[in-house]
Amino acid sequence: MRTSEQAARSNGENRLGLAAAKMLCGCAGCVLMLGAVPVWAATVVTDNVISTIAQAQTNVPVTFGQVFKAGDIPRGSTVTATLKGQPVALQVDGKATYPDGSLRHAVLTVMAPKLPGKATLPLTLSASPSPAATAADPLISLSQLLATSYDANVSLNIGGSKYTANARALLQTANATNACKPWGAQCNQWLSGPQASEWIVNGPVKAADGTTDPNLRIYFAVRAYANGPHGAVRQVQTDVIVENTWAYTPQAQPKYTATLTSGNEVYSSPALIQYAYTRWHKTLWWNHAEPQVYLQQNTGYIQASKAVSRYMPLQPDEKFLASLRQTCAPLDHCDQTPKMHMTGAQAAIGPLPRWTSVYIVDPDVRAYNWMLANTDALGAYGIHYRDQATGWPVSIQQHPNVTTAGWSYANGVAKQALTGSAAHREKVAAYRRDLLPTCVNNTVVTNCTSTSYGTGNPNLWDNAHQPAQSYVPYMVTGSYYYMSELAFAASLNEIWSGAEYRDYAKGLIDKSHSQVRGKAWTLRQMADAAWLLPDDYPLKAEFKADVENSLADWNQKYTNNPNANPLGLLDSGHSYSVQGGTRNAMAPWMHNFFTWSAGHAAELGFAGAAELRDWLAKLEIGLMTDWQASPTQGYCWLEASAYTLVVTDPTGKTYLPSYSAIYAATFPSLVGLACNSPAMVTAMGTLEKQAWQAGKMHGYPNSATGYPANLQTGLAAAADSAVPKAHEAWNLFESRSVKPSGTTAYNNYPNFAVMPRSVP
Repeated sequence: MRTSEQAARSNGENRLGLAAAKMLCGCAGCVLMLGAVPVWAATVVTDNVISTIAQAQTNVPVTFGQVFKAGDIPRGSTVTATLKGQPVALQVDGKATYPDGSLRHAVLTVMAPKLPGKATLPLTLSASPSPAATAADPLISLSQLLATSYDANVSLNIGGSKYTANARALLQTANATNACKPWGAQCNQWLSGPQASEWIVNGPVKAADGTTDPNLRIYFAVRAYANGPHGAVRQVQTDVIVENTWAYTPQAQPKYTATLTSGNEVYSSPALIQYAYTRWHKTLWWNHAEPQVYLQQNTGYIQASKAVSRYMPLQPDEKFLASLRQTCAPLDHCDQTPKMHMTGAQAAIGPLPRWTSVYIVDPDVRAYNWMLANTDALGAYGIHYRDQATGWPVSIQQHPNVTTAGWSYANGVAKQALTGSAAHREKVAAYRRDLLPTCVNNTVVTNCTSTSYGTGNPNLWDNAHQPAQSYVPYMVTGSYYYMSELAFAASLNEIWSGAEYRDYAKGLIDKSHSQVRGKAWTLRQMADAAWLLPDDYPLKAEFKADVENSLADWNQKYTNNPNANPLGLLDSGHSYSVQGGTRNAMAPWMHNFFTWSAGHAAELGFAGAAELRDWLAKLEIGLMTDWQASPTQGYCWLEASAYTLVVTDPTGKTYLPSYSAIYAATFPSLVGLACNSPAMVTAMGTLEKQAWQAGKMHGYPNSATGYPANLQTGLAAAADSAVPKAHEAWNLFESRSVKPSGTTAYNNYPNFAVMPRSVP
């Protein structure tokens, strides 16, 4: 729906009523500016504006992203704010809405008139009825920005040659051609209002003779802030983004140093090698006019909104918080695992990565900076594919045959002659159109071949170990850069899989991911993007369709299939060969991740996700409670966190009929012993080759990354299901005698410290 149509439906034909309706339409240019608080206002959430320096500041601009619970800001209502109890003007750029029209996510801008040194001022956001029509303050225009001396420049020294890009020139061209609009390819309007307006312009880097580098492109996200109530520009923030992301341009790995300037603020990079499909960014404030302020979100409210899971109440150690790195150099992998496919615990693995989960349990500014630093670090991985024809991440609806994992097959088809049947010729032509260029050996990369796909980048992404990329950072910053990172992550998860396995443009996840954890984290990434991206983002509908198609596919195969395995086991889940069998065992901890992921999608409101979660949850609940029917023969909950379970006969073809049968096949020495009895504890000590105790679960139970911790994610989702004994399973898990503690406690590593919402 267009902005004017939405406004006409929403709230009258007056000017402020239109603004209120625009706030809820979810487009990048939608803005609401409010001054005085109306007669009544229902408090929604209180955040904190925190000064980070000892000196007092005046007219301090604060822009941040805010997620809202469904219904908290109903359709046609507005958001108002008080700062330390005093009404303050608020600009709301609405980005995403719920199906009922209530506001889901917005970028908010408030100007703090006075901010004492080291002060913490409560910023209370409320839902209010739309006020009567008043004269609206003028929007900050691009012409106003260009009337100042503002500029920002990029200078790259590439092999001794200077290449540059200039923000002012790009803005002038966009202004002259009226190119600035939401999702404009030349100039994208991201924020628009009387307190802050932001434009994103882009162009190649050019040498003095006009030669352009074919791979490197600069994006300038230029945000202008008002100087008081009259619209004059006071401060300008520029997020300078350097990309090597063109999907269908021959790969290159330019080596250079960069100098970025905005007025008298200068940043000089170290020597860089920028591999294909990578990006980095640096924020500059024109003439060093950066406000020294931190907007501390109420992350308990974020949890309550269901945007993220509910977490245990935890407090990270002060020593730990003081040790966190606050920034990372461009194209540095930072704390991300360089080769994500490597086995073992990684800080990025979990519903949220470590740096993000620490922030969610304690939004200390050091945790916030750590989260952003490691989100920036993902720019160093070759996972950013931008379609030069559209300017947006690659779409599988426009490129249904594109793939990286299936590249060798795609390349083989593309090389076939355009002969034979019409269907064959069309298939060859389709694979040719969508085939990505692979790397070519040179002085930088040396392991490239013409028959396999690669970029030569030493930092390797892996779908089965991928972090939740940029989801919370975009949610709480409202940053264009982090929004685009979230979109790139979803696009990458689409194009990674083999085209035929994902059913081309349908984006099916199941068949194209053999590892259950790969299914789990891919579903999470796609659901996050489909839920949080702006309503009118060019690829949002595609990402949403991928999630819906995949959920429908799983439900057809399992939930609604009377012949599906009754124990909640996936057909592709038994991938281990143990005890002389052939692919006869599965990893229950991977299943735990998938059960959580389905539960997360259900909390985000995706149709069919709750049904899938409930089908999957039978396994977690069964492993915890099966013993209750037969204490000596049933599956004992102490082994619910096993690393592998034998789930088929030795041939790998026939599923075992019950949890008791799985228990007998996996732990024959424990069968016949009463669950958690002294005899069982003694036998487990023999099996584990260490002293054991009653109520102690298998698999590093005192560790925040142990297998019981992995189980906690799936059990938390299962406890919120409609499956019988769901709460019994959770309560039994809570009764375990050994939990993460000491140096391996959850407080500094809360990745898996999630809780059911249905348990007090």
